[in-house]
Amino acid sequence: MVRLGLMVLLGLLFVGCSNQPATVIVNGTTFDTEQVTQGQQLYAQYCASCHGANGEGQFPTAPNERDATGRLGAPPHNGNGHTWHHGDTLLVEYVRNGGVSLTDPANWYPMPAFGEQLNDEQIMLTLAYIKTFWSDEQRTRQMQVTAAEGSR
Repeated sequence: MVRLGLMVLLGLLFVGCSNQPATVIVNGTTFDTEQVTQGQQLYAQYCASCHGANGEGQFPTAPNERDATGRLGAPPHNGNGHTWHHGDTLLVEYVRNGGVSLTDPANWYPMPAFGEQLNDEQIMLTLAYIKTFWSDEQRTRQMQVTAAEGSR
């Protein structure tokens, strides 16, 4: 019985100290933990093969180094990457329509457009999950960028 109590206490401490927010906001829409889990499933299906299961990027040990083809790989989406530097509108558009890398395939692997496979809600669910990779500070900064993006 004592062992069970200790396990419950440790579990509560782990959840309380986790970096995972209870809710995540994307483009003004709040997503709860269950919806973020849906985003995790979408991320696993559509994004993880290039950006890594934990958002570590295509080449996690050398994300800014070119491979044998001379191209840079898919960037990390975790806190080590630059995704959190962009506002939600840009991120949704990037996923929906493909990335800038499509215009520069000599230097980047192309980011395909997912607008045919994912609707806007699914894209936002996926982005909500990606935001769980970031620290509270990074999420706050990204919210500020999103707000500034909307005031232009």
